[in-house]
Amino acid sequence: MNPGHAIQLPWTYTSWVTPRDPHFEQKAPPVLDLYNGLCDGEDLTERDVVICADEKTGIQARSRRRTPPGPHTRTHVEHQYERHGTCTYQAALLVGTGEIVGQCVDRNTRANFETLVETVMAHPICRAADRVFWITDNGSAHHPNTFTWWLKQQYRNVEGLHLPTGASWLNQIELYFSVLSRKALAGESFASVSSLRDRIDGFENRWNRAPTPIKWSYTSEQLTLLLEDHPAIA
Repeated sequence: MNPGHAIQLPWTYTSWVTPRDPHFEQKAPPVLDLYNGLCDGEDLTERDVVICADEKTGIQARSRRRTPPGPHTRTHVEHQYERHGTCTYQAALLVGTGEIVGQCVDRNTRANFETLVETVMAHPICRAADRVFWITDNGSAHHPNTFTWWLKQQYRNVEGLHLPTGASWLNQIELYFSVLSRKALAGESFASVSSLRDRIDGFENRWNRAPTPIKWSYTSEQLTLLLEDHPAIA
């Protein structure tokens, strides 16, 4: 055996997402540039605001038996549970500060999402901004065919950018959703949708007491190199 060569184990693997948007290479770099403080090759100013927004749908309020942890013992969570309904969490991340503005709603509708936009745009940072960039995916509540037009009609200083199809990994709000799920929802018991909403709202408030911007370093140049190995499917 040559110690200079890595051993390739048959059960090891590396996963990736093959781009399925034929315009992936055109849509993704402007978003990555915004994350890294650039727009059309020029530095963003202190009066530019970047926002990532999306929704976490179908969050279930489930109640189940739980035994509290003790010395040298874990919390035990019963596998069986009772369902008490669901809610949708629509949220926006202010990229520059790490602050979250969110709302729990019954349905993931365009009208509800527009209410979220209005709340975010009333934030002092957005009210004082020269430009506000909204980054979203192509979901029905903020579809490219309707959302960009609506933004322009409502706000003169707003630009909407839509991620490529199947590129949720480029949306920073997904990182917050992941933290929310792990730290506030996983393994918990909720006897009602109301108690579920209270937990989500409470976590958001706690997060905003000491918000921290997402540490993002991935660039459009790195994406270009990646696409050379994994080109988009036409």
